[in-house]
Amino acid sequence: MKKILLVVLAVFAASSFAQMKLDVYKKINGEIDERRPLGYLMSSDAIKELPIPKDRIEHESFVDVQEKVRGKNGKYQTVTKKQRVVTYEEVEPKAPPRYVPVNCKFGDVWVKRSELDRFMQEYADLSGEYVSETGRVVLKSSPSNANRFNIIVQNGKDDNVAEIEMGNLEKKNVNGHARFVYKEDGCAVGVDVFNRVVRVAQRGCEDYNVGGYTLAGNYPTFKGNNRIVETFNLDSYSFSYPKYLWCASGFDTCEPLKDEHGIVHITWSKDGHGTIERKAGSTVHTYRAMERVIPHKRDFYNGEKPIAIKTKRTDMSGEWMNWYFYPRAGRFKMMRSGQRHDAAYMEIYEPVKEDD
Repeated sequence: MKKILLVVLAVFAASSFAQMKLDVYKKINGEIDERRPLGYLMSSDAIKELPIPKDRIEHESFVDVQEKVRGKNGKYQTVTKKQRVVTYEEVEPKAPPRYVPVNCKFGDVWVKRSELDRFMQEYADLSGEYVSETGRVVLKSSPSNANRFNIIVQNGKDDNVAEIEMGNLEKKNVNGHARFVYKEDGCAVGVDVFNRVVRVAQRGCEDYNVGGYTLAGNYPTFKGNNRIVETFNLDSYSFSYPKYLWCASGFDTCEPLKDEHGIVHITWSKDGHGTIERKAGSTVHTYRAMERVIPHKRDFYNGEKPIAIKTKRTDMSGEWMNWYFYPRAGRFKMMRSGQRHDAAYMEIYEPVKEDD
């Protein structure tokens, strides 16, 4: 069977990828020259806010000091003198300072307070792509809960990619680190984010390892929030099925069925760009490829990892289906998107066995 290629093109749009810049300054003789910034930081750079220096107020007072002095008669006598005493008190600034200190790759420097507030809002958002030489981790926060994230881990090259998608993970803060934990049977994945570096650890998860690549590793380069446009360059294959499994709500409800219009013909990537066609007699359903889906271990079939695509049925609004293609087995699974796998509507197409 020819090699099946799935090409994902990342298109960096200015509106989605542009990272905010923050100018930094060095004090020279206690002064800052706005015209000569030392450099700038991006939201991908590590930064730490430092305590704002307090104002120093001088207080002057006089105290009585007794001294012994020799008089004209040669005898010592005690006299009282006034002595000036200066003390200093540190107080909070009366007005918010224009510049505040931070620590970053330039050392201890100064930034405009108004710009730092906006910069830190973007910096605090962990969402985005973190990459290594061979892989990437994508974090996407939930629009309804800032402490819940969907996380994708992919590591490998060409067709050998270890990958997993983990949904609705809770962020926990531990000693300044953001940590996430995912567990399923035989697999546990931990994700740690600190200073724009992601570290992934795994226990088990052998089914997700491919060609010597694992999920675990360091992903040290933050690329920001990229808008990704996916294109599907897929070889076309056709299969015929005299019957299939129809599942109203999960595997427990599956029953064999013959289409009333005759043999079902399924063409994978009919146009070479991911479109899936299901045809029985003169009845045709067309599903347009929308985005790639990363299959879980539960989606594997006899050890074969499927190619999975989220599709939209072209003749029905709101009909979204995930298609799973198993080239080696000549098998398809269609499952309604957004439903739990144990309760989802499904259709399963498998080659007819000799004793069927």
